Amino acid sequence: MKNHISLFIFAIALLSGPVSANDLSMTAVKDTLASIPGEHNYIYVRTPLGEDEEKNYDEITFYDGLGRELDFAQSYGADRAGAIMAHHHLIEYDSLGRKEKQWLSTNTSFSYMSPEDLKGGVLWDYHDAGKRSYLQTNYESSPLNRITEQYGVGDAWGDHPARMEYLTNIPADSLRCSFYFIDDNDSLIRRGDYRSGELQVTKATDEDGKPTYTFVDKQGRTLLTRLGRGNQQADTYFVFDRFGRIRYVLPPMINDEISAGNLDLYAYQYLYDSFGRCISKKLPGCAAIRYVYDKADRVILSQNGNQSQKKEWTFTFYDNQGRLALTGLCSFNDPPSLDNSIVRAYRTTSEKDGVLHSGYEVEHFPYTLSSLLQVNYYDDYNFTTDTQLAFGLEKKGKVQYDSLYINHEASLISAQGRLTGTKIKVLDDERYLTSALYYDYKGRIIQGRSQNHLGGYDTDFYSYTYTGKLFARLHTYQIGNGKRHMEEYTYEYLADGELRDVYHRVDNAYRANHLLYYTYDNARRVFLKDVGGLGAYTMYTYDVRDQVIKTMCRFFLSEEISYNASPGIPCYNGNISSLAWRSEEDDTDGISKGYRFAYDSMNRMTDACYGEGENLTGNLNCYDEQVTSFDKNGNILGLCRNGAVGPASFGAIDSLNLSYQGNHLLNVTDHAKNNMYGSTTDFKDGIRSSAEYAYDLNGNLIQDLNKGISRIRYNCLNLPSAIEFTDGRTISYLYSADGTKLEVIHAMGDSITTTDYCGKAIYENGSLDKILLDGEGFVSFADDVSYSYHFFLKDYLGNVRVVYNEDREAEEVNHYYPFGGILASSTPSVQLYKYNGKELDRKGGLDWYDYGARMYDPVLGRWHVADPMSEKNYSITPYGYCLNNPVKHIDPDGKQVIPVPSPLPLPFYYPLTNTQSYRLPSDQQIMRHTSGKFAELGQIINHTPKMSYAFGTLLFYQAKNAISPEYEHQRKRDRRNKEGLDRNQANVAESIDTNVSGMMPNGDPAPKRDPKDKKRIIKVGKKVIIGLAIDRTYMELTNPDPTQDAYETHTNQVEGREEYSTDYVGDI
Repeated sequence: MKNHISLFIFAIALLSGPVSANDLSMTAVKDTLASIPGEHNYIYVRTPLGEDEEKNYDEITFYDGLGRELDFAQSYGADRAGAIMAHHHLIEYDSLGRKEKQWLSTNTSFSYMSPEDLKGGVLWDYHDAGKRSYLQTNYESSPLNRITEQYGVGDAWGDHPARMEYLTNIPADSLRCSFYFIDDNDSLIRRGDYRSGELQVTKATDEDGKPTYTFVDKQGRTLLTRLGRGNQQADTYFVFDRFGRIRYVLPPMINDEISAGNLDLYAYQYLYDSFGRCISKKLPGCAAIRYVYDKADRVILSQNGNQSQKKEWTFTFYDNQGRLALTGLCSFNDPPSLDNSIVRAYRTTSEKDGVLHSGYEVEHFPYTLSSLLQVNYYDDYNFTTDTQLAFGLEKKGKVQYDSLYINHEASLISAQGRLTGTKIKVLDDERYLTSALYYDYKGRIIQGRSQNHLGGYDTDFYSYTYTGKLFARLHTYQIGNGKRHMEEYTYEYLADGELRDVYHRVDNAYRANHLLYYTYDNARRVFLKDVGGLGAYTMYTYDVRDQVIKTMCRFFLSEEISYNASPGIPCYNGNISSLAWRSEEDDTDGISKGYRFAYDSMNRMTDACYGEGENLTGNLNCYDEQVTSFDKNGNILGLCRNGAVGPASFGAIDSLNLSYQGNHLLNVTDHAKNNMYGSTTDFKDGIRSSAEYAYDLNGNLIQDLNKGISRIRYNCLNLPSAIEFTDGRTISYLYSADGTKLEVIHAMGDSITTTDYCGKAIYENGSLDKILLDGEGFVSFADDVSYSYHFFLKDYLGNVRVVYNEDREAEEVNHYYPFGGILASSTPSVQLYKYNGKELDRKGGLDWYDYGARMYDPVLGRWHVADPMSEKNYSITPYGYCLNNPVKHIDPDGKQVIPVPSPLPLPFYYPLTNTQSYRLPSDQQIMRHTSGKFAELGQIINHTPKMSYAFGTLLFYQAKNAISPEYEHQRKRDRRNKEGLDRNQANVAESIDTNVSGMMPNGDPAPKRDPKDKKRIIKVGKKVIIGLAIDRTYMELTNPDPTQDAYETHTNQVEGREEYSTDYVGDI
């Protein structure tokens, strides 16, 4: 029997606010879904791409008689005869109904196809894969259905499966586990090892034979994760108290030595009050962070180590709906008790009234507030009388940005529940910058207006397509009474929603620049990308795992990435074996050059051997970079680097020995005798001392005598406010309280350069210098009228390799060491954006990259500020760069690690996307894992096989209860109320992502998650397409219905909007 189920869901179901019948014109829509021949059940979903329904995006899922998914087809266009074509994804099951083979997609007609026909199509399309054009999963012969092996796509992986073994502990070798407990005196005690058979052990071995062990007790708590093997074994222990709360996390450097000194230097330590709330958190090498809660169990006050010296606290107040309203600073000697008070902020009638003229009054907090950092406004636009921030219309070219906006005076369409504006302090200053956000009746931001720190205003206008994709955006810049500049982006999409064209226009230009153009192959992967519309297109080649293995630019640069192929040592777990590039614009006449890589048992890069020629065997070792040793936490102990020492000679330019106190760098000694040649980056051994570096109580570097830095001052966000050199030179920074960099002043002797940042507009000494082009280049201005385009050609890591102009002439060619240093073979610099597309500051010999949250030193391969998300990666030093594997990972903002290359090489600034075959693990999945480390995700999610492109390897996951300072014995209202910590980011594209592994992005304790709650933020199954999707970047995280449970509303909204989104937005 065949069941025909047609789904057509109207956009009206997605309206985020009440709308009367008069506000919408309803028209009858006929069912235009054709019947699909065949005897299988199916669900057919159609998404109209326009009001006339002439273009649609269709999806169909076929099921067998047992309700199991057999095939999933997605339409993407029509062939020459006009027939609709689709991608098909075949699934095969074993005799017990478990997914055994998941085939790669193939392209054929939009109808039911027999499994044999689909297999034939896959084998034809992916002939390079051989006969194994599928992911195969094997299970153990037991009712537990546990996975034992998983074979990746391709014949080459037939002998290299990822394996899972289920064992028990023994008191010897790799299955040994120390027994830690908290005694009656609240002291940490080690009492030998666990007896045999007391713990369950899961051993996950990747395709290259590198194991990860996870030890779990009878209560389901993870006590130990063990990485590596032999002498490179690294253990991370988790110690609980008698209430099941995590008290200590012991990284590998503890190594069973639990002295007070070791705990202070390396351990994560947590304390709780009688209600089970985390009141103190001590990170390695830092002073404790203290927290004060109110009666509603919300963090009201927090104090870090630097603040404790000044008796300063950070306050956080919420309104009556639990939304973050005020943050700021206050001072007192001892923290007050708020256990019997519910601290609440409420709006006043005037924007000038309230505490510190914020427009808010605060109840039940009888203490003086020193200053505000940020004020959030909701529901209406009464917070400002500035007419420049009021809603207005703008027309540019053919785009009319005049959508109806949510008006608090309208009777049925209101801004209730939405973030309507902010007031943000300029740090180290007394100014505040106010902004306003306006929405249409679908809850999409259509206009934003804000003050900038140069006395002007920035405005943003947005227009959307019928399906809710961004169609156009207009941004205007103005400082003081200066000239007003505009830039406009317009976007065009294919029928299946893939981006095809991006156009860019500056000021009143008659013709828009064709900034980006994409074409896709049959697997819907980017096949060609053209930046600038000059024919300098880049073509992409993939392997059977959808990994980019070759890029070739028509005029400038080609690149080959090898995984399991020569000339390097084959890697089957996703590590890159070798990297070669060929440039037509440097002095090597197009000769290939590159690196062959080697890794240790924890996937850390140990050797990058440079070579040239066909197999990288010529001119060996010219630019080698080698990590000679790590400590157990991943701190680099020895680093050697070769480079140019003359016009045509090469040798060792760095031979570094690094010494530490805990994870803090103490001194560096360079044993290399050669001086570098050219403009490369290398270490300058400016002084020989036992203490060349110093850190503050927050773990921030405050002194670097090798660079001649006598002092670094930081603001309350742990961002630098001033770098002072011993010879009187200074670099001064100005940030806003949300972490946005506004200004940098370089005072280098008699030369003073002031650089101001207003969004993507950069001003030098008061004049507009350039406008950045969303990561694809920049527009330079000779004056207020004359400008020219410059485009970036980037590699798979987002490194800027070539800069070329409108005449298709190369202006700059860059080559990099694996850790980000610049090779001497690079050409002279014309702009500052280099490695990972980040700004490199070379003035004064600083040579640091600005990643946003932290500065990175490519010469030492480490950060100089502790990782604000270090509790995601307990086993790794908070100062290590990209898990010590910089050729496989990037860190886009200094707070997270992302694997690359992405299966779809979209522009670097875009969220990473993925194909059906390879799904990136979400941030929530990563954070819910025991220790939060990417390298330890070798487990099973709900006993279902999932492939992780995070390592380009076929690993298994198992969703374990998150280990955090707030664990399963916490009260339910703790978990609910602390969700309010991120509600202030409702409807904003850069909404804060909650870190449930122990802290919020602002450093507060994380909201609790009930271990018994089996709901997951990210749905494992396929997404359902509806008539008009709401982009996840505009998720509504507030609770508009006061009668409904706030936490459940939050969860349902997040789950629903992600499940029903037509766009995949990376969770990373």
